[in-house]
Amino acid sequence: MRALVTGVSGFVGGHLAEHLLAAGDLVVGLSVSGSWRDGSAQVARQVRLERCDLTEVAETDLAALLARKQPEVIYHLAAQANPQASVSDPRGTWALNLGGTLNLLEALKTSGVKSRVILVGSGVCYGNPAPEHIPVREDCPLRPNNPYAASKAAADLLGIQNYLAHGTDVVIARPFNHAGPRQTPNYVLSGLARQVAEVELGRAPRVEVGNLDVVRDFTDVRDVVRGYRLLAEKGAPGEVYNLGTGQGTRIADALETLRRVARVPVDVHVDPARVRPVDQPLLVADANKLRSATGWQPVVSMDQTLADMLSYWRDVLVRGARTTGS
Repeated sequence: MRALVTGVSGFVGGHLAEHLLAAGDLVVGLSVSGSWRDGSAQVARQVRLERCDLTEVAETDLAALLARKQPEVIYHLAAQANPQASVSDPRGTWALNLGGTLNLLEALKTSGVKSRVILVGSGVCYGNPAPEHIPVREDCPLRPNNPYAASKAAADLLGIQNYLAHGTDVVIARPFNHAGPRQTPNYVLSGLARQVAEVELGRAPRVEVGNLDVVRDFTDVRDVVRGYRLLAEKGAPGEVYNLGTGQGTRIADALETLRRVARVPVDVHVDPARVRPVDQPLLVADANKLRSATGWQPVVSMDQTLADMLSYWRDVLVRGARTTGS
Protein backbone atom coordinates (compact mmCIF):
# COMPACT_ATOMS: atom_id res chain seq x y z
CA MET A 1 0.00 0.00 0.00
CA ARG A 2 1.00 3.63 -0.50
CA ALA A 3 0.90 5.12 2.99
CA LEU A 4 1.21 8.65 4.30
CA VAL A 5 1.98 9.07 8.01
CA THR A 6 1.49 12.39 9.76
CA GLY A 7 3.72 12.86 12.79
CA VAL A 8 6.06 10.25 11.33
CA SER A 9 9.15 11.46 13.20
CA GLY A 10 7.52 10.98 16.61
CA PHE A 11 7.76 7.95 18.88
CA VAL A 12 4.81 6.02 17.44
CA GLY A 13 5.33 7.37 13.93
CA GLY A 14 8.83 5.94 13.71
CA HIS A 15 7.68 2.51 14.85
CA LEU A 16 4.74 2.64 12.44
CA ALA A 17 7.03 3.54 9.54
CA GLU A 18 9.27 0.58 10.38
CA HIS A 19 6.29 -1.77 10.46
CA LEU A 20 4.84 -0.48 7.19
CA LEU A 21 8.18 -0.80 5.41
CA ALA A 22 8.60 -4.35 6.72
CA ALA A 23 5.15 -5.13 5.28
CA GLY A 24 6.26 -3.85 1.87
CA ASP A 25 4.40 -0.54 1.90
CA LEU A 26 5.64 2.67 0.29
CA VAL A 27 5.77 5.35 2.96
CA VAL A 28 5.74 9.15 2.87
CA GLY A 29 5.92 11.01 6.16
CA LEU A 30 4.84 14.46 7.30
CA SER A 31 6.71 16.04 10.20
CA VAL A 32 6.61 19.52 11.71
CA SER A 33 10.35 19.30 12.44
CA GLY A 34 11.30 17.86 9.07
CA SER A 35 13.94 15.69 10.76
CA TRP A 36 14.30 12.23 12.25
CA ARG A 37 15.06 11.23 15.81
CA ASP A 38 18.18 9.34 16.78
CA GLY A 39 17.91 5.66 15.97
CA SER A 40 15.83 6.22 12.83
CA ALA A 41 18.62 5.95 10.25
CA GLN A 42 17.15 2.89 8.55
CA VAL A 43 13.72 4.47 8.23
CA ALA A 44 15.23 7.75 7.04
CA ARG A 45 16.79 5.99 4.07
CA GLN A 46 13.47 4.58 2.90
CA VAL A 47 10.83 7.18 3.82
CA ARG A 48 10.37 10.46 1.97
CA LEU A 49 10.02 13.08 4.69
CA GLU A 50 8.01 16.23 4.01
CA ARG A 51 8.17 19.14 6.44
CA CYS A 52 4.60 20.15 7.24
CA ASP A 53 2.86 21.88 10.15
CA LEU A 54 -0.81 20.91 9.95
CA THR A 55 -1.82 23.98 11.97
CA GLU A 56 -0.19 26.38 9.50
CA VAL A 57 -0.12 24.78 6.05
CA ALA A 58 -2.69 26.18 3.62
CA GLU A 59 -5.47 23.76 2.76
CA THR A 60 -4.72 24.15 -0.96
CA ASP A 61 -1.04 23.33 -0.45
CA LEU A 62 -1.86 20.27 1.64
CA ALA A 63 -4.44 19.17 -0.94
CA ALA A 64 -1.82 19.50 -3.68
CA LEU A 65 0.61 17.38 -1.66
CA LEU A 66 -2.01 14.67 -1.22
CA ALA A 67 -2.82 14.78 -4.93
CA ARG A 68 0.87 14.30 -5.75
CA LYS A 69 1.43 11.45 -3.32
CA GLN A 70 -1.90 9.64 -3.91
CA PRO A 71 -1.83 7.71 -0.62
CA GLU A 72 -4.13 4.75 -0.30
CA VAL A 73 -3.98 5.07 3.49
CA ILE A 74 -3.32 8.09 5.70
CA TYR A 75 -2.28 7.34 9.27
CA HIS A 76 -2.99 10.52 11.21
CA LEU A 77 -0.71 10.47 14.25
CA ALA A 78 0.33 14.14 14.42
CA ALA A 79 -0.79 15.49 17.79
CA GLN A 80 0.18 17.13 21.03
CA ALA A 81 0.09 13.82 22.82
CA ASN A 82 0.90 14.55 26.45
CA PRO A 83 -2.10 15.06 28.77
CA GLN A 84 -0.10 16.97 31.39
CA ALA A 85 1.45 19.26 28.76
CA SER A 86 -2.05 19.98 27.44
CA VAL A 87 -3.00 21.51 30.78
CA SER A 88 -0.16 24.02 30.39
CA ASP A 89 -0.96 24.75 26.73
CA PRO A 90 -4.64 24.11 26.03
CA ARG A 91 -4.80 26.45 23.02
CA GLY A 92 -1.84 24.83 21.30
CA THR A 93 -3.24 21.39 22.06
CA TRP A 94 -6.63 22.21 20.55
CA ALA A 95 -5.02 23.91 17.56
CA LEU A 96 -3.08 20.80 16.60
CA ASN A 97 -5.30 17.96 17.77
CA LEU A 98 -8.56 19.34 16.40
CA GLY A 99 -7.43 22.08 14.02
CA GLY A 100 -4.76 19.93 12.40
CA THR A 101 -7.26 17.11 11.91
CA LEU A 102 -9.77 19.53 10.39
CA ASN A 103 -7.15 20.87 8.00
CA LEU A 104 -6.17 17.36 6.92
CA LEU A 105 -9.74 16.18 6.31
CA GLU A 106 -10.69 19.35 4.43
CA ALA A 107 -7.56 19.07 2.27
CA LEU A 108 -8.37 15.44 1.54
CA LYS A 109 -11.82 16.44 0.27
CA THR A 110 -10.33 19.21 -1.86
CA SER A 111 -7.69 16.90 -3.33
CA GLY A 112 -10.20 14.36 -4.61
CA VAL A 113 -7.92 11.54 -3.40
CA LYS A 114 -9.84 8.52 -2.09
CA SER A 115 -7.69 7.58 0.88
CA ARG A 116 -8.62 5.57 3.93
CA VAL A 117 -7.84 7.63 7.03
CA ILE A 118 -6.78 5.88 10.21
CA LEU A 119 -7.59 8.59 12.73
CA VAL A 120 -5.67 7.89 15.93
CA GLY A 121 -7.59 8.97 19.00
CA SER A 122 -6.99 7.95 22.61
CA GLY A 123 -8.48 5.83 25.36
CA VAL A 124 -8.22 8.81 27.71
CA CYS A 125 -11.27 10.23 25.92
CA TYR A 126 -13.35 8.07 28.25
CA GLY A 127 -12.09 9.98 31.28
CA ASN A 128 -12.62 8.20 34.59
CA PRO A 129 -15.24 5.56 33.73
CA ALA A 130 -17.71 4.24 36.27
CA PRO A 131 -16.96 0.72 37.55
CA GLU A 132 -19.68 -0.79 35.38
CA HIS A 133 -17.82 0.45 32.28
CA ILE A 134 -14.55 -1.32 33.17
CA PRO A 135 -13.11 -2.76 30.96
CA VAL A 136 -13.98 0.10 28.63
CA ARG A 137 -15.91 -0.60 25.44
CA GLU A 138 -16.38 1.79 22.54
CA ASP A 139 -19.92 2.69 23.68
CA CYS A 140 -18.68 4.01 27.03
CA PRO A 141 -19.63 7.71 27.41
CA LEU A 142 -16.86 10.18 26.55
CA ARG A 143 -15.99 12.25 29.64
CA PRO A 144 -12.58 13.80 28.92
CA ASN A 145 -10.98 15.52 31.90
CA ASN A 146 -8.07 17.40 30.30
CA PRO A 147 -7.50 19.40 27.07
CA TYR A 148 -5.66 16.54 25.40
CA ALA A 149 -8.51 14.08 25.99
CA ALA A 150 -11.18 16.62 25.01
CA SER A 151 -9.40 17.64 21.81
CA LYS A 152 -8.89 14.02 20.76
CA ALA A 153 -12.55 13.23 21.47
CA ALA A 154 -13.55 16.21 19.33
CA ALA A 155 -11.27 15.03 16.52
CA ASP A 156 -12.95 11.61 16.66
CA LEU A 157 -16.36 13.25 16.29
CA LEU A 158 -15.03 15.29 13.39
CA GLY A 159 -13.92 12.10 11.69
CA ILE A 160 -17.33 10.48 12.20
CA GLN A 161 -19.05 13.63 10.91
CA ASN A 162 -16.91 13.56 7.76
CA TYR A 163 -17.81 9.92 7.19
CA LEU A 164 -21.54 10.53 7.65
CA ALA A 165 -21.73 13.82 5.73
CA HIS A 166 -19.14 13.31 2.99
CA GLY A 167 -18.45 9.57 2.85
CA THR A 168 -14.83 10.04 3.86
CA ASP A 169 -13.32 6.63 4.59
CA VAL A 170 -12.39 7.27 8.22
CA VAL A 171 -11.59 4.53 10.74
CA ILE A 172 -10.96 5.62 14.33
CA ALA A 173 -8.47 3.85 16.59
CA ARG A 174 -8.54 4.57 20.31
CA PRO A 175 -5.31 3.19 21.73
CA PHE A 176 -4.90 3.05 25.47
CA ASN A 177 -1.49 3.62 27.07
CA HIS A 178 1.43 2.37 25.05
CA ALA A 179 5.14 2.16 25.69
CA GLY A 180 8.37 0.94 24.17
CA PRO A 181 11.92 1.83 23.23
CA ARG A 182 12.51 5.41 22.01
CA GLN A 183 9.61 6.84 24.02
CA THR A 184 10.41 10.16 25.67
CA PRO A 185 10.92 10.06 29.47
CA ASN A 186 7.95 12.32 30.25
CA TYR A 187 5.78 9.19 29.95
CA VAL A 188 5.69 7.10 33.09
CA LEU A 189 7.27 3.78 32.07
CA SER A 190 9.94 5.38 29.93
CA GLY A 191 10.70 7.84 32.70
CA LEU A 192 11.10 5.00 35.21
CA ALA A 193 13.31 3.02 32.83
CA ARG A 194 15.54 6.03 32.28
CA GLN A 195 15.84 6.66 36.02
CA VAL A 196 16.82 3.03 36.65
CA ALA A 197 19.48 3.28 33.94
CA GLU A 198 20.77 6.48 35.58
CA VAL A 199 21.03 4.71 38.94
CA GLU A 200 22.95 1.87 37.26
CA LEU A 201 25.43 4.38 35.87
CA GLY A 202 25.81 6.14 39.20
CA ARG A 203 24.24 9.33 37.91
CA ALA A 204 21.35 9.29 40.38
CA PRO A 205 21.08 7.96 43.94
CA ARG A 206 17.54 6.63 43.58
CA VAL A 207 14.36 6.61 41.51
CA GLU A 208 11.85 9.38 42.24
CA VAL A 209 8.22 8.38 41.76
CA GLY A 210 4.66 9.65 42.12
CA ASN A 211 1.49 7.60 42.56
CA LEU A 212 2.43 3.94 42.11
CA ASP A 213 -1.08 2.58 42.64
CA VAL A 214 -2.43 3.77 39.30
CA VAL A 215 -3.45 0.90 36.99
CA ARG A 216 -3.16 1.27 33.24
CA ASP A 217 -3.59 -0.92 30.18
CA PHE A 218 -0.13 -0.74 28.58
CA THR A 219 0.41 -2.10 25.07
CA ASP A 220 3.81 -2.35 23.43
CA VAL A 221 4.11 0.24 20.66
CA ARG A 222 5.08 -2.50 18.21
CA ASP A 223 1.76 -4.21 18.87
CA VAL A 224 -0.04 -0.87 18.59
CA VAL A 225 1.26 -0.13 15.10
CA ARG A 226 0.36 -3.64 13.95
CA GLY A 227 -3.17 -2.83 15.02
CA TYR A 228 -3.20 0.35 12.96
CA ARG A 229 -2.19 -1.45 9.78
CA LEU A 230 -4.73 -4.20 10.38
CA LEU A 231 -7.42 -1.52 10.70
CA ALA A 232 -6.25 -0.06 7.40
CA GLU A 233 -6.87 -3.48 5.84
CA LYS A 234 -9.97 -4.68 7.69
CA GLY A 235 -11.59 -1.89 9.71
CA ALA A 236 -15.08 -0.67 8.84
CA PRO A 237 -15.46 3.00 7.82
CA GLY A 238 -17.06 5.25 10.40
CA GLU A 239 -16.33 2.80 13.23
CA VAL A 240 -14.32 3.23 16.45
CA TYR A 241 -11.97 0.53 17.72
CA ASN A 242 -10.33 0.41 21.13
CA LEU A 243 -6.78 -0.90 21.17
CA GLY A 244 -5.38 -2.39 24.36
CA THR A 245 -4.41 -5.64 26.02
CA GLY A 246 -7.38 -5.80 28.38
CA GLN A 247 -4.94 -6.31 31.25
CA GLY A 248 -4.18 -3.69 33.88
CA THR A 249 -0.64 -3.09 35.13
CA ARG A 250 0.07 -1.26 38.39
CA ILE A 251 2.87 1.24 38.04
CA ALA A 252 4.35 -0.25 41.22
CA ASP A 253 4.53 -3.69 39.56
CA ALA A 254 6.19 -2.27 36.44
CA LEU A 255 8.78 -0.56 38.62
CA GLU A 256 9.45 -3.78 40.50
CA THR A 257 10.09 -5.53 37.19
CA LEU A 258 12.64 -2.87 36.28
CA ARG A 259 14.29 -3.14 39.69
CA ARG A 260 14.47 -6.92 39.36
CA VAL A 261 16.40 -6.76 36.07
CA ALA A 262 18.57 -3.79 37.07
CA ARG A 263 22.30 -4.38 37.39
CA VAL A 264 22.48 -2.69 40.81
CA PRO A 265 20.10 -2.31 43.77
CA VAL A 266 17.63 0.52 43.10
CA ASP A 267 16.14 2.59 45.90
CA VAL A 268 12.78 4.33 45.43
CA HIS A 269 11.50 7.59 46.90
CA VAL A 270 7.96 8.96 46.60
CA ASP A 271 8.12 12.63 45.62
CA PRO A 272 4.89 14.43 46.59
CA ALA A 273 5.40 16.84 43.68
CA ARG A 274 5.03 13.90 41.27
CA VAL A 275 1.70 12.76 42.71
CA ARG A 276 -0.99 14.09 40.38
CA PRO A 277 -4.36 14.86 41.95
CA VAL A 278 -6.18 14.08 38.68
CA ASP A 279 -4.67 10.63 38.14
CA GLN A 280 -7.33 8.13 37.11
CA PRO A 281 -7.00 5.05 39.33
CA LEU A 282 -8.01 2.45 36.71
CA LEU A 283 -8.34 2.45 32.91
CA VAL A 284 -8.40 -0.85 31.01
CA ALA A 285 -9.60 -1.46 27.46
CA ASP A 286 -12.08 -3.92 26.03
CA ALA A 287 -10.60 -4.51 22.56
CA ASN A 288 -12.88 -7.36 21.50
CA LYS A 289 -14.26 -5.30 18.62
CA LEU A 290 -10.76 -4.88 17.18
CA ARG A 291 -9.96 -8.55 17.67
CA SER A 292 -13.18 -9.64 15.98
CA ALA A 293 -12.63 -7.34 13.01
CA THR A 294 -8.92 -7.93 12.42
CA GLY A 295 -7.68 -10.89 14.45
CA TRP A 296 -5.26 -8.60 16.30
CA GLN A 297 -3.69 -9.88 19.49
CA PRO A 298 -0.84 -8.38 21.51
CA VAL A 299 2.33 -10.49 21.26
CA VAL A 300 4.96 -8.47 23.16
CA SER A 301 4.85 -9.09 26.91
CA MET A 302 5.11 -6.32 29.49
CA ASP A 303 8.35 -7.83 30.77
CA GLN A 304 9.81 -7.63 27.26
CA THR A 305 8.62 -4.06 26.79
CA LEU A 306 10.25 -2.96 30.04
CA ALA A 307 13.48 -4.83 29.28
CA ASP A 308 13.70 -3.22 25.85
CA MET A 309 13.04 0.25 27.29
CA LEU A 310 15.74 -0.20 29.93
CA SER A 311 18.18 -1.44 27.28
CA TYR A 312 17.35 1.57 25.11
CA TRP A 313 18.05 4.05 27.92
CA ARG A 314 21.27 2.30 28.86
CA ASP A 315 22.49 2.74 25.28
CA VAL A 316 21.35 6.37 25.08
CA LEU A 317 22.98 7.37 28.36
CA VAL A 318 26.24 5.56 27.60
CA ARG A 319 26.42 7.19 24.16
CA GLY A 320 25.76 10.55 25.76
CA ALA A 321 28.55 9.99 28.25
CA ARG A 322 30.96 9.11 25.45
CA THR A 323 29.93 12.18 23.46
CA THR A 324 30.48 14.56 26.38
CA GLY A 325 33.64 12.79 27.51
CA SER A 326 32.26 12.08 30.97
